[in-house]
Amino acid sequence: MAPRVSAVLLALLFVAFPAASAATPVAAAPSEPAAQPTAAQELASENTTFQVQLHPDGDARWRVVERFDLTDENDTRAFERLGETFVAGNTEENALVEFQTASDGAASATGRDMELRDINREYVVDDGQGRLVLSFNWTNFAAVSGSQLRLEDAFYTQSGTWLTNLAAGQSLVISPPQGYVLTNSPQNSYIDNGDLRIDGSPTTRFERGDLDIVYDGGRNPNSTGTGTGTDQGPIQDGGFPLWGGLGILLVLGVVAALLYMNESDEFPAVGGSTTDSDDGDTPSAPASTTAGGESADEIDVELLSDEERVERLLTQNGGRMKQARIVKETGWSNAKVSQLLSSMDEDDRIDKLRIGRENLISFPDEDVTEIED
Repeated sequence: MAPRVSAVLLALLFVAFPAASAATPVAAAPSEPAAQPTAAQELASENTTFQVQLHPDGDARWRVVERFDLTDENDTRAFERLGETFVAGNTEENALVEFQTASDGAASATGRDMELRDINREYVVDDGQGRLVLSFNWTNFAAVSGSQLRLEDAFYTQSGTWLTNLAAGQSLVISPPQGYVLTNSPQNSYIDNGDLRIDGSPTTRFERGDLDIVYDGGRNPNSTGTGTGTDQGPIQDGGFPLWGGLGILLVLGVVAALLYMNESDEFPAVGGSTTDSDDGDTPSAPASTTAGGESADEIDVELLSDEERVERLLTQNGGRMKQARIVKETGWSNAKVSQLLSSMDEDDRIDKLRIGRENLISFPDEDVTEIED
């Protein structure tokens, strides 16, 4: 059972956004015995979800949903009274000022004009559960660059970050616009029905750069509007787009055909091989080899461009590799590989997917839902 609270959403935000609420004075402990808590103060908050629905223009629709278990009629009546004062917006349960402080701090840090619009408060009682819901539009929340949406600096302020932690029972859920693909995600996050999710714990802390979240809409130029994110691309839970599967089958078919056509050249038999001519009597000449023992028909990697070398490595490794392995295989510096892969990603020759502290490199539309260690 979660701890009992009196100022429901406001107390919640003191936990989630200490930087924003640090200026709020704390009353001194009373010298007389404290009054007995009211029924509303005895309600127990079970969990809270911060839902962020992104839009292609960078705006985001926020919904802060706090849930309560209502065990009997007394709990239900107490919650209804709490809900009425919450909807009225004239009690300490009104946490909008905390988000406004966060918005002002992020606007100052990023230089983007930000504003909270279309504010709505509601409460719901349904099947033994009560919910307080605060929703609003946060303009210019994400940085827009071409077809990319980047969220990292949206959590910045001049003095650090306004979202410093998620407590146990709190979750941050981010939904992309329809057709957008997640290309970079933070540690301790996972995909839940197409949405990026981070569940809080006593040790969940955030610093600058920890919430570097990037979506790319250029993979599906025909997509329009917003959605829940269930069609966002290869990394998702519970399904894979049909077009993605067909694309992979086509790529695999082409690769298999090329390997079959070049099998005799790429993998010559030791000591040469013979094939029957029309009359079956004429042996073929043994395969020529270089001084190093390699077939003369093999590709000289020194003649390939850097991009072609990366693509050749990907083909040899099933279409996907970790960036660190590419550095090891090529012998290039980390900086050169990082710059090269970023350029190839912009040209849609490869895809880069951030997994924890590593990058997974793959051909476009490669199935990376089952990532090997």
